[in-house]
Amino acid sequence: MDSYCLSPEEREAMKQEFFTSLHCALPGTIVSFDPAAQTAEIRPVVKAGSRLFPVLPDVPVFFPGSRECAITWPVSPGDECLVILADVDIDAWFDSGEPSAPRSARKHSLSDAFAFAGFRSRPNALPDFPEQAALFPHDHDDRYYSKTETDAQVIPVTRGGSGQAETGSTDTVSEIATAASGCSITTAQYAWWGKVAMVRLTVKKTAAVSSGTTTLCTLVEGKRPKYMAPAQWRWNNGASISTGGAVQVNGSISANASITVCAAYILA
Repeated sequence: MDSYCLSPEEREAMKQEFFTSLHCALPGTIVSFDPAAQTAEIRPVVKAGSRLFPVLPDVPVFFPGSRECAITWPVSPGDECLVILADVDIDAWFDSGEPSAPRSARKHSLSDAFAFAGFRSRPNALPDFPEQAALFPHDHDDRYYSKTETDAQVIPVTRGGSGQAETGSTDTVSEIATAASGCSITTAQYAWWGKVAMVRLTVKKTAAVSSGTTTLCTLVEGKRPKYMAPAQWRWNNGASISTGGAVQVNGSISANASITVCAAYILA
């Protein structure tokens, strides 16, 4: 039927029906999170008229990064997020990771969602927001950590109060890691908030190594990652920390070389 033959009321009804089925972006809260797949069940928190949207399953959660590294953080039930809906069916791409034709003709469907964690409603806004620092807060701790452009130190700050700069934590080297044979730990810095930890180690390796994997030291129990943690070695890829706490690097090492390794990870 020619839409020009419709009454204004009928055209308005058709327009409303179209927009009711068109989804672009919605605020939501995390119901559950799968760290292995980095997907979540998400409950949209706005209504479609008088009805609630269903819980969205298997939604990919965004963590900034590249193919070989990423910035990650804990995702917990109740966390707020923004859900966006793709133009087309994403299932074939999501299952294969390859350029793929859509498996269906659906458009802007609730089945084709992505989630961006970190959007906050007014009641959940971060307290004492500093304008010139990067924050690593934890809701269940009375401290958070700040890193400014010119200060590489970790700064614990009491919410509502002032902070005092510290180089990591007050732990001694032996309370952080034990050197492997033929190695000595020059400096060790460790900081944590909630279940997230950061460690920075400088280790001197006496003998040269031509290739392969070398263990530099082992983190003490209680400071080890829950999952294998990619690390930075001289700010390049090729280092890791195992779930057993072994700090390892790959490749050649010169005699008496000082190697700096740093990582952020989830505590076991």
